[in-house]
Amino acid sequence: MRISTAWAQQLSVNAMAGQQTKLAKIQQQISSGLKVSTPAEDPAAAVRVLNLDKTIAKTEQHQNNISTARGRLNLEESALETANNIIFRAKDLTVQAKNDILSASDRRSIKFEIDRLIEQMAGVANTQNANGEFIFSGDLSTVPAFAKQATGEYVYQGGTQQRVLQIGAARQVADGDLGFNVFENISSSSPTANENGKRSIFNTLKALSDGLGASLNPTSGVITGDRFLRYGLDYSAATIQFNLVANPGPVTAPIDLSGLTFASIDDVVAEINTQIGALSTDIQARSNGNRIEFASVATGAVSNIKINNTSGTFLTDAGFSNGQINSGVNAQTFQSQLGGVLGDLDAALDNFLEIRTSVGARMNALDNQEAQNEKFVLDTKTTLSETHDLDYADAISRFQLQSTALQAAQQTFAKVKGLSLFNYL
Repeated sequence: MRISTAWAQQLSVNAMAGQQTKLAKIQQQISSGLKVSTPAEDPAAAVRVLNLDKTIAKTEQHQNNISTARGRLNLEESALETANNIIFRAKDLTVQAKNDILSASDRRSIKFEIDRLIEQMAGVANTQNANGEFIFSGDLSTVPAFAKQATGEYVYQGGTQQRVLQIGAARQVADGDLGFNVFENISSSSPTANENGKRSIFNTLKALSDGLGASLNPTSGVITGDRFLRYGLDYSAATIQFNLVANPGPVTAPIDLSGLTFASIDDVVAEINTQIGALSTDIQARSNGNRIEFASVATGAVSNIKINNTSGTFLTDAGFSNGQINSGVNAQTFQSQLGGVLGDLDAALDNFLEIRTSVGARMNALDNQEAQNEKFVLDTKTTLSETHDLDYADAISRFQLQSTALQAAQQTFAKVKGLSLFNYL
């Protein structure tokens, strides 16, 4: 078999080109720090790298969720601590109110502070985080948890589901509590509790405020107009009708002053009492200086009086408002009500403590899961490094070996190229 000089030289060139390709690959690995630059070089390793990258990204998202949940739970804990302080202050005021020597003015002062505490509690219940989300509204975080009604009552309007965040591959945690469970669904022994024996903290505080604002001894609800009637009233050409409603009973006394003229407040009172007398002995009109007032004089633990306008200007003339109402409570009943309020305030504190315990348990769970996630990410990154990171010591050794092989091939080619039979002729 004969081998031509050209073929022998081509074989040497091909060998050097192969050595240069291997050397270039090692150089690329050293510059990139990766074993595999493209999936084509090692498809199996490329798939492993892709899966490991996804796992790390997902776990790092879990870590971000843990930070978010921790911030929200810290805010909830702070809000519940404030709510606790409000309840403690309300208890102090309730104990003060049980003192029999307090005057009506003293009770009004306590009522004023209780009303402010109700407003503060509403602010706590509608706490927002830095993103403007209401932390006690659950899955309806853009809606305030509680809204004040025209009656002064606060009603829950948030969501029905707790928000949860994924903090591990198979673990979730609630990042807050529903305002309904925190502020509304509280055990109560009050007669006004719902069918499940529950009453909201707002209703408890409002009951305390209403009790402090009621008249004591005798049992009588009284409403007083805030306009002077010194010069009487002229309804000779007017239709004037209104209703007085007294409870317990209830008893309704329709009053009609149409076409009548009154020279003084006493004339007005006399006419109204004449009309009432034919219907009930539980309602009474009377003068208080130059003002007119109506009272419920029904016996019992509690009584109230209410005025409703049907037509005419009497309510405006006398200084009443449509639907105005006031209650009277006897001292014994009042003391009993305060005792019930204290019991409900203690129940609210117990409920807050239970919620705070749950918050603390979730924060501990976040800490434990965070440590697990950190270790998992570290282990996964180690596996990822072993899969695609370059061993520089090995690569440099192979680079030197390949460089030597290339130099040897080049030197061999140079010597073989110079061989010829003509050198021996």
